Amino acid sequence: MSETTAAKKKSSLWLWIIAAVVLMLCLFLVYKTAQANEELEAKNRELSEYIDAINAANNKTHEMEEEIRYRATDEYIEEAARDIGLIDPNETIISPEE
Repeated sequence: MSETTAAKKKSSLWLWIIAAVVLMLCLFLVYKTAQANEELEAKNRELSEYIDAINAANNKTHEMEEEIRYRATDEYIEEAARDIGLIDPNETIISPEE
């Protein structure tokens, strides 16, 4: 074999080795990217659950604040007083005759 043929074969072998290494690096990067995407999706699902819990807590807080405002009204106080049998001083109780 001549030197140029041997040099070409050696050069061709190195090109195949470099191509194989580059291919392995590409496959590794694709794998790691897919893995990172799965982790990101899991974190996004977890974040979504936390956001839903926060929204539910905010809604409950709003409902409780409305209840507190209602219970501070005269209407609620009268209703609660009637529930325990109290009457307004200006009212007259009329009971059926027996």
